[in-house]
Amino acid sequence: MRVFLTGASGFVGSYTVAALLAAGHRPRALVRDPGRAAKVLNAVGVPAENVELVPGDMLDEASVAEGLDGCDAAIHAAAAIGVTGAEANIVKVNVDGTRNVIGGAVARGLDPVVHISTVAVFVPPSGPVITAEAPLATPRTDYGRSKLEAERYVRGLQDEGAPVTILYPGGVCGPHQPTLDALMEGLAGALGKAWPMPRGGVSIIDVRDLAEAVARTVTAKRSGERWLLGGHYLTWPECADLCDDLTGVKCRRLTVPGSVMLGLGSALDLAKRVRTFDYPLTRDAAEFMVKLVPTDDRPALDALDLELRPVRDTVEDGLRWLAAAGHLDPRKAGRLAPTPNLKEQKMPTLIQRTMGPIMQRVSGSPVFAKIGPKIVPPLDRALHKASGGRFLLGQALVPSLVLTTTGAVSGKPRQAPLACMPEPDGTWVIVGSNFGREKHPAWTGNLLKNPDAEVSFRGRTVAVTAHLLDDAERAEVWPKLMKVWPVYDRYVERVDRQLRIFRLTPKDA
Repeated sequence: MRVFLTGASGFVGSYTVAALLAAGHRPRALVRDPGRAAKVLNAVGVPAENVELVPGDMLDEASVAEGLDGCDAAIHAAAAIGVTGAEANIVKVNVDGTRNVIGGAVARGLDPVVHISTVAVFVPPSGPVITAEAPLATPRTDYGRSKLEAERYVRGLQDEGAPVTILYPGGVCGPHQPTLDALMEGLAGALGKAWPMPRGGVSIIDVRDLAEAVARTVTAKRSGERWLLGGHYLTWPECADLCDDLTGVKCRRLTVPGSVMLGLGSALDLAKRVRTFDYPLTRDAAEFMVKLVPTDDRPALDALDLELRPVRDTVEDGLRWLAAAGHLDPRKAGRLAPTPNLKEQKMPTLIQRTMGPIMQRVSGSPVFAKIGPKIVPPLDRALHKASGGRFLLGQALVPSLVLTTTGAVSGKPRQAPLACMPEPDGTWVIVGSNFGREKHPAWTGNLLKNPDAEVSFRGRTVAVTAHLLDDAERAEVWPKLMKVWPVYDRYVERVDRQLRIFRLTPKDA
C-alpha cells in the first residue's frame, strides 16, 4: 500500500517509515524540511531515496490534501510535545494539524487511518490500571488541552464509523532520537546529575516495537480500534536500579514528595512563559512521573501478534546512544560509554577507558572534520610504514587497517588508513565517513570503479574484493558498527549524503 504519514523527521515517524518499508509498503512522508528528514531517516538505516518526501506543512490543508491523494492508508505521527511555546501554536499543531491529516484521510476514504495519540490523555488515571475504556483525564496545561481536543475530534470520527485506529504509547525510548523528549532528556539528566524519586513510575515502550505495531496495524487494515501500548511499567526505584545495573555506575537518588514534583513542574511552566529555557520537567511530565499506573496492552499485542522486547534491551540501547551522541557524560554512562566492543577484545584497556570517550568526542566534532584529514592520514601512513604494517595511530582505540586501492582517474595505487570492523569469517567492514565531511572519500570511488584492493591488517597483507552493501546489509551491520565506533552516528547526522559501507572479502576465502 502507499501510505501517507506525518512525523517522518521525528523519532516515532522515522522508525515507522523503516517498519513500513520492511513490510513492503510505499511510504509518502509530508515533511517541512526534506534535507532534515533525509538525515533523520539515514540515521535509522533508511536511504532517503527509498521514501517519497513531499515538502509541506500539516497546518496547510492544501499541501496535506496533495500528499493524501493517491494513498491507500494514512498515519499521523506528528505533534507538538512541549509547553514552552504559546498556547495558540500548540493548539494549531495538535488540533488543526490533526483535523487536516486525519479528517482529510477519512474524507478521501483511506483505510486504515492511524492516529498516534499518547497515554497522557488518561493521566491522572481513574484506576490502578489504564484500559482503553478508561475516561479521559481533565488536562491542566496547554499541551494537555490540545491533545484532549485532538483526541475528542478523532474519537468523534470513530463514533461516526470512520476507519480510524488510535494508539496510545507510553514513554518512547530507543536510539537515534532527533530531538530529546521528556523521557530521554530526563534519563540523561537523572544519570548525569540526580534522580528525583517520587511515588509512581514510568511506562517504557521501545520505539522499534511501536513502529512495528503501527506497520502491522496498516498491513492488517485494523480500523476502529483504541489500543494502549504503554509498554513495560517500572517504578522509579526499579528504573534507577536497571540503569545502575546497565552502566555499572550508581546514580544519585533524591526522595521527593509527589506534591513537590507537581508544584515544581507548574512553577517551571510559568517561568518558561516569561523566559524560554530548556528543562525536561513540566507540569505534564510531573503528572506522568507521579501518577502514571500500568497500562493494559494485551488487546493490542494479541491482535497484532506482537511481543515487546525486554525493557532492559530498550533502556540499554537508549542509554548507549545518549552517551554516543554526547547527551550523557561517558563517566555516568559507565560500561555503556562509547568504546570498541569486539569479541577479540573482552575487556577495555586502560587507554580505551580513559582516552576512548575523549577521542570520540574530538573525532565527532565539526572542527576535527576540517583539520583531521590533514593530520591523521599522513601520520598513520608514516607510522604504518615505520612499524612494518603493524601499527596505526588510532589502533589502540578502534581496529584499523590500511586499504590500497587503484585510483579511479590516475590508475595508481592509493593508500587510505581506515577504522574497520573485523568479522568472524575473516572479512572487514569499512565506512566511507570521511571524518563527517560532505563529500565521499576518494577511496570509495576507487572501489566502485575497481573493487579489487589490498588490505594491510596487523602486519599481514591480504588481497580483497570490495562489495558495496545494499540496504538490507547496511541495516544488519549498522548496530555492530556503532558499537565499534559510535562517532559514525554523528557523521550521519551532519551530512546529507548516505555513508558508503563496504565489505572486504579475502580473495582466497
